[in-house]
Formats: sequence, C-alpha cells, structure tokens
Amino acid sequence: MKKLAVHLHLHYDDQWPEIRRYLNNLVRVDHDLFITMTEPHPEIEAEINALDENIYIWQVENNGYDIGPFIYFLHHIDLAQYQYILKLHTKGKRSRNYTWLNHHRLDNALWGKILWQSMLATESRLQENLQILDNNPQFGMAGSKYCLTASLTDYASLLPQINGELKKLGIPLEKQLSFIAGSMFLARASVLKPLLHYRLSDFPKTDAHVKEGTLAHLIERIFGCLAQNIYPIKHGNYTFDFIFVAFKRFLYQKKQTKRGTQVVKICKIPVYARKIKEA
Repeated sequence: MKKLAVHLHLHYDDQWPEIRRYLNNLVRVDHDLFITMTEPHPEIEAEINALDENIYIWQVENNGYDIGPFIYFLHHIDLAQYQYILKLHTKGKRSRNYTWLNHHRLDNALWGKILWQSMLATESRLQENLQILDNNPQFGMAGSKYCLTASLTDYASLLPQINGELKKLGIPLEKQLSFIAGSMFLARASVLKPLLHYRLSDFPKTDAHVKEGTLAHLIERIFGCLAQNIYPIKHGNYTFDFIFVAFKRFLYQKKQTKRGTQVVKICKIPVYARKIKEA
C-alpha cells in the first residue's frame, strides 16, 4: 500500500527550479507525485517526468485557485490506496499583497517560503512530519505553526457560508475553527473523503483580484473542520524575514480598497489615489 500521495499545483511555472529542489526531499519516502498545471509547459513536463516513475501530470482549468485543482486530484486517485496526502502549491511572489497572520506581517513570497519549508525543507523534515501523524492519531493534519490560525478575524465573516457548506457535507456546524492559512499541509487521506462532494466545475474562474469569499476560500477553512485537530509543526526562525517584510510595507504600499480605489502609500502617507474603472 502506498503511504503518501503528493499533490502539487504548479500554476507559477517560473518557480519550478526552486520547487524541484524541494521535491528532491521526497526521495526516501514511498510516494506518488501528482502535478496539476493550468497551461502546457513541455520543457518543465519533460524535467518532471525524468524525476521518477510514479509521476502524473494533468492540465486543468484555472478554477478555484489551488483548491479547485486539488479537488480534481482527489477525484482522480483512489484515496483508499494512500495513508497521507501532502498538499503543495505555488504562491504568486510578485504580488504586492500583504497579510497579517498570527501577529506577523507576511508577503506572498515569505508566506510561501514558510509553508514549503514546514513540509519539505529537508528530507528529515518530511520524515518528522510523517512520524508526528503516525504517533498521534488524534491529529488529522499537520501544518506550519506560523500559519495555523484560530483567530476569529480569519473566518468570522465567512462562518455562515462555511456552515452552509458543512451542512451539505453532513458535518457538524462550527462556531470556532482553526485551519492552515495558505493551504499547504500533510493530512490523513481518510479525513479528505467528504471533499469528493465537490467538482472542479463547482469553482469559478480564478480571479487574482478576489481575495476572500469564494468557494475556494471556504474550503480552505473547511480543511481544518475535517481534520478536527491540527498539529502545529515547529520549524525555522523567521524573525528577520518578518522584520524585513514589515519594513518593506512601511516604505511602500500599493493596494486596492473595497470601494475600488487604487491607493499608493509611502511611509504610510497616501501619495496617490485613483478610482479603478469597472469593466
């Protein structure tokens, strides 16, 4: 019986050289690697196929960010053949968006770095993560302690919609929940079975300007409901990274307000504002 199924959604193909180095840390673990892409990349696909025999590549519609392709993956494997699922994906490093998470300021590049390193920083990191779930059956999932959040501000506005989806899945409704923000984790395959309720076609086309409230964002939280207990993986020291990102944001910030105005701030002082025309 295969122990591990790895799903990588490789949307940002320019990150492949970095991702390949992480994937090298899978070498000592019995696994199958499943990769979804939203566009064909023959050269990258040739490199991927040269890595191992147990690799499967699918081109999928760009629906539901990384969540829609993950649902597609779940429908195209036999979950019963696997003990654990490792969920991975790329994050858009060029984005100027910033996130406040667990009392730290993150940009997408640092967020992605933390998530990837929590899973595959080294061969031993992955082995330790698997051992955690082997030895602690009460945990359905393991993920970075920096990205595991139970803060109301990270889900309160979506709770009615989350509970609506939980009702469809026949899962008890929640008043409080925790989840891995960024959706990279190691999970028991069995806890993910309810997600077969969904199909890739249930998700709207990915729109990078939409930051919250889609079905993909709801399922990001629902992952935590399915796992029930999530083990916080202790890894790395990112103090300097957090300081650097906070300083960078202080110096320059470009954002779009909820009212559709693009604002540029330097040292927190607005220096430019423009109403964005609706299409």
